[in-house]
Amino acid sequence: MSIQLALLKSGEEVIADIKEYRDSDNNLVSYLFKHPYCIKIQTSQLLVEEESAPKYEAIFYKWIALSKDTDIVVNKDWIVSIVNPIDSIVKSYEEKENGRGTDDGSSDGQSGGDTSDTNIDFNESVDYYQ
Repeated sequence: MSIQLALLKSGEEVIADIKEYRDSDNNLVSYLFKHPYCIKIQTSQLLVEEESAPKYEAIFYKWIALSKDTDIVVNKDWIVSIVNPIDSIVKSYEEKENGRGTDDGSSDGQSGGDTSDTNIDFNESVDYYQ
């Protein structure tokens, strides 16, 4: 698994298991994002007398939230940069993926005939310090 963070031309930061698609001449054609999530960073604005490191909150939400697809092909021209995320973000993403579909108490991911309930997973957050 290659968990990476991609910055898109749209300005979105997307974390996913990212794979490259190459043609027979080894030219990059596109990328495959497996289980992609957007990440937004919020800084807590707390007034304190002591000087401390700023606190950041990473909010995860499903990229292309209304799609049933979990694997999305992305045109190489839409990628600005791909980087390795910090360890705490990777850990949070992996925990999220390992616990997929178990938030409602069922382990089989089914709920009343509609199995798309795992597609709506907004505002999961993790705190980290820089």
